[in-house]
Amino acid sequence: MMKLYFDMNIYNRIFDDQSQIRIRFESLAIDILFELIEKGKYRLVWSFILEYENSMNPFAERRLHIKSVSNLCNEAIEPNSKIKTIAENIAENSNAKNKDSLHLAVAVYNKCDYFITCDDKFIKTIESNKNKLKNIIENIRIYNPVDFLRKEMDINVIE
Repeated sequence: MMKLYFDMNIYNRIFDDQSQIRIRFESLAIDILFELIEKGKYRLVWSFILEYENSMNPFAERRLHIKSVSNLCNEAIEPNSKIKTIAENIAENSNAKNKDSLHLAVAVYNKCDYFITCDDKFIKTIESNKNKLKNIIENIRIYNPVDFLRKEMDINVIE
């Protein structure tokens, strides 16, 4: 079964301004993904960095919501030196921020098939450094939630 890792912005997306069409689309895609995870179509991975970021959220209702959603995760990854090394290599070879590199490193370490994020800048950074990162991030694919549903689930969009 395919494993997914969601960046923290995925868990927070429903709290963003839903009057923006892109945000509404992403929220809907994320909703569908959570539904598919609940139905057992994918495995979802939680991590120490997600736990930490959630604990730092100043909004109690959001923190509690994300904590409850984290119960859908099939496994939780604790910090270790391999993850740290992978994160350092990602950052060095891509100019990605340390926190973003750490999230991706957890997903790589745990052999996730997909890393899902709403962070276009991060996706572009990894994409533009793909050759340098090839041996570090292996076969993991990085997608925006809408693109994930369209490409990986082979959803045809009427044109």
